[in-house]
Amino acid sequence: MKRGLRLRLALTHALVAALAIVVVAVVVDVSGERRFDGYLSDVRERSNAAVVQALQETYQAGVGWDAQAIFALSEAARLSEVNLAVYSPEGRLRFTVQGIRGHGQDVTEGATGNGTDVGPSATATPVSARTFDIRSYPVVVEEEKVATVEVYALRDPRVAAESAYEDALKRDLVLGAVLAAALAVLISVLVSRRITGPLEELTDAAADVAAGNLEVRVAPRGEDEVASLASAFNTMADALARDEQWRRDMTTGLSHELHRPLATIQSRIEALEDGAIPATPENLRVIGDEVERLGRLLGALGILNELESEDFDAEVDRIDLGEVAGDGLARVEAEATRRQVTLVPDLAVAPVNGDRDRLLQVVVDLLDNALKFTPVGGTVTLAVATSGRSAVLSVSDTGPGIDAVDLPFVFDRFYRSRSARGIQGAGLGLTIVKGLVEAHGGTVDAAGGAGGGAVFTVRLPLAAS
Repeated sequence: MKRGLRLRLALTHALVAALAIVVVAVVVDVSGERRFDGYLSDVRERSNAAVVQALQETYQAGVGWDAQAIFALSEAARLSEVNLAVYSPEGRLRFTVQGIRGHGQDVTEGATGNGTDVGPSATATPVSARTFDIRSYPVVVEEEKVATVEVYALRDPRVAAESAYEDALKRDLVLGAVLAAALAVLISVLVSRRITGPLEELTDAAADVAAGNLEVRVAPRGEDEVASLASAFNTMADALARDEQWRRDMTTGLSHELHRPLATIQSRIEALEDGAIPATPENLRVIGDEVERLGRLLGALGILNELESEDFDAEVDRIDLGEVAGDGLARVEAEATRRQVTLVPDLAVAPVNGDRDRLLQVVVDLLDNALKFTPVGGTVTLAVATSGRSAVLSVSDTGPGIDAVDLPFVFDRFYRSRSARGIQGAGLGLTIVKGLVEAHGGTVDAAGGAGGGAVFTVRLPLAAS
């Protein structure tokens, strides 16, 4: 994975850099020529304007251009690398100036020297228009047109300059592509190390978890997605470790819950078979009690499976939660008397929509749980009231309470807190309570009591009036 991911990152960065260079090259190729032509045209126009200005400045009224003026014009034309043909306002050629070296055979060399017309037979340039860029400008002195000048500039320099420009640009693009690719590979190596390092650690940790080591954890680095993945992995590992511990506790709890009734039933039957004890109703009742205990355990497991299935269905009727709570108190009254625990009712009318039998089971399970942890002489209080749009049922006791570390897990299946170790039960009652309450659209939570003990609070939506 290490080499594969790093190689892919390197190739991806290099490909992105190459694509960027290609895009730039295409844009330059499409628009560069047009812009370069415009630039050369602007340069040529400024050069021609300078020549026209020289013609205006050297013009003499009544004389035109003398030999000295024409010499100055030839120097200006040579600097601008152009040939000039100056015409009278009537269109007759007055003189020409050669400024392009090596092209004297293509133009009329020199000038008349006195500024007079040389006649219509004189030719400014017989060369093809494909060779020269010819532009015509009026020569105006004191708002009077005194001549027209044609400026001949070679096209060849543009081609040479363009070729040199394009060659240089291509070299720069190639150099840029090479540098960009090298930088992309370097950056990809640095980035891939930062990415693949934590991923490799996560891979090793996942392999350890798969091998059964649920204690392994990884340290999140930074606040990016990889750090979030590391945090999620740690959360998953915590959940797996907790599930494993629950599985062990479940196995221990179920083994204990099954062992005692089965051992009692086996010993009683053997005693009856051997004639050690008579088959009296009292002796048979012991066997019946243990069978009922096994039945309750199997029933609890069945209810959990039913709650988790999509076929769970509750009969919804309008009932009084206070009345249901009173029935629940009646069912546990004998057990409370046996344990020497006082039951304190505080019941009000609270209409809800729900299944009476299911909600009665919620009340009984919460009371049974409270009785298990309440010492002799203690008190269990069952209260029903209304608050806003909710019916509130609470069960509080004067037992040892619930440790803060155990509070988030008291409703989890098979979870047994440290204080519950050694107390009869498989840790299913509160899980069933939570499932039944949520099936009615309500919530249940656990907390420590103000004066000690534990408080379980159920909230259900009030029935519409």
